[in-house]
Amino acid sequence: MARDIRRIVATDCGSTTTKAILIEKSPTTGEYRLVARGEAPTTVEKPFEDVTLGVVNSITELEEISEVTVPKDFPAGRRKLIRDGHVWRKLKEGVENTEGVQGEMDGADLYLSTSSAGGGLQMMVAGIVKEMSAESAERAALGAGAILMDTLAVNDGRKEHQRVERLRQLRPDIILMSGGTDGGNRNQILEMAEVVRRADPKPRFGDMQLPVIYAGNREAREAVGTVLGKSIQLQVVDNLRPT
Repeated sequence: MARDIRRIVATDCGSTTTKAILIEKSPTTGEYRLVARGEAPTTVEKPFEDVTLGVVNSITELEEISEVTVPKDFPAGRRKLIRDGHVWRKLKEGVENTEGVQGEMDGADLYLSTSSAGGGLQMMVAGIVKEMSAESAERAALGAGAILMDTLAVNDGRKEHQRVERLRQLRPDIILMSGGTDGGNRNQILEMAEVVRRADPKPRFGDMQLPVIYAGNREAREAVGTVLGKSIQLQVVDNLRPT
């Protein structure tokens, strides 16, 4: 980036605690150092159901700590990191925004956020043949860093009502569906979509729609969307096994 990054704020939203850190560039050595740490209870569940409240509270603690103590060679004084209930960023989408900035203590040049709540993204995989399309979906899920909860397949030895019940019990954060070569038979992948529709799985947090990634037969995309219905947030990507 063209602009010199002098102050970075980063947060991590955990299951119970939201942590924040403040990193600044030393005006004497030019090295980046940790200036302050803060934390606050995570507010993803009731009665708040708004994770940003915990984020703001943890960053407010950074402000308070910086007012009391900072490492040697760093300017003393309270950093102003929250404005109008949001993280005050001086750099948005690569564009500098200095509106309202009155001094070096105002705002952060860069803000980063991660989430470790629930121990990671919990994903279920659904495919047609366990040793083929389902296995490809498993590799994709694990390669993305997801926690694989279970794999459903037409030949997994379970009856349809057992698959439905399994989905309801596990309540995954996201489902990855894969199966069928492009232009091939659509019946079995539609059967699996029907299992997901019947289960109507609910996310663990909040009232949002459950995301389903469809990476199967491209000719079945529209039909899969019709079966899943509007209660599912469908995202279509390229077929994992197109041929």
